[in-house]
Amino acid sequence: MSSLRSDLEKEGFSLPEVSRSNLEVAKEVAEGGGSLIGKHKAKRFFLVIDGLGYDLLNMAMDKSQVLSKVFSDAKIEKIKTMFPSFTPSVMTSIDSGLTIAEHGIVGSPIPMKEYGNMLDVFNVPWGPSLDEALGKTDKYPIFPEMHTLIKMSRHKGFLYLQHENILNKGRNLNALHKINYDKYISMDDMIIQVLKAIKPNSKETIYSYIDYVDHAQHVYTKSTYDGLEITKYALERLAEKLIPALKQKGWEIVITSDHGQGSFNEKDLRKISPQSKVMENLTTYPWGTHRSMFFNVVDGKGKLFEDEFQRSYGKSAYLADSDEAIRSGLFGKSQVSNWLRYRFGTHIAIAKGNSFLYYKYPDKKDYEKKIFGHHGGMSKGEMEIPLVVM
Repeated sequence: MSSLRSDLEKEGFSLPEVSRSNLEVAKEVAEGGGSLIGKHKAKRFFLVIDGLGYDLLNMAMDKSQVLSKVFSDAKIEKIKTMFPSFTPSVMTSIDSGLTIAEHGIVGSPIPMKEYGNMLDVFNVPWGPSLDEALGKTDKYPIFPEMHTLIKMSRHKGFLYLQHENILNKGRNLNALHKINYDKYISMDDMIIQVLKAIKPNSKETIYSYIDYVDHAQHVYTKSTYDGLEITKYALERLAEKLIPALKQKGWEIVITSDHGQGSFNEKDLRKISPQSKVMENLTTYPWGTHRSMFFNVVDGKGKLFEDEFQRSYGKSAYLADSDEAIRSGLFGKSQVSNWLRYRFGTHIAIAKGNSFLYYKYPDKKDYEKKIFGHHGGMSKGEMEIPLVVM
């Protein structure tokens, strides 16, 4: 009898590997070293580039003499991201040290029993507030504590550099009351802030995150000239202005990503209508991402739902039982706590090939883009990310 993991591999999916993941890289940075990033270094700059897949980095390097030269002495490895390969899900793992099975942020929207409805996680801070951490409110924290980030802050002269929009949204986060942090307003400003920070030789670890590559892929995709050129330009700015200065000062540089990307167009769109027969068997509408969608089926209707889904969407997505997906370790662990289990539903649909699952929520417009980049699924492009150490 074949297992779910072997079935998914036969379908061409790229399965997560927690021991060689961005989650493990972040833990090693917090610990001061490890098998992926190497032994302890006196000074280490850790950068997460949102949306930089392993394939996209190689595409940019093939087009750029600057990148080929600067990265010539770097160790570049292919590692994996977590599944679902979705920014809130993965960044929560990176900053907390928990797998997705342990924190339950499986996409956006997600069901939140504590709030009585579906929650768009982009509208809330990605960690507990100070009051929530101290138990001064009845409000239940949606996201776990950012333990890995806090552990990094114990390094001498630690600095966390984050975009002002993210810091403004999370200004009451408990973690920000425990660490040294600063904001930046653009990628060039991030570079300037790092260069300022390393001048006094008082810093030991700097951790930053940039989202410009991801935004370019969502708008243009890596398969277009514009998408690749913006990525190449952003990486060249780092290669010309930041990396040499860090290396001259004796800093080790560790770069990874939260996920890669897929390129899609309108023919890949698979709309799930609220009037679809699939919906007749559900307790609520689907949630998650357009590349990994969760469903909660009415008791006793499982076979009806599975048969109808196979008829309507079987060519576009692999439908798995959520219990089996959890036992198979797809979310990083083979168990989910009882209080989080409902967020994983009864079934998960993992998009095949370039299929893009779209359910039109009551407050949303029809998808209108002709070509777009996205992620959240289990394709090689989405799951395989780089680890650069130099």
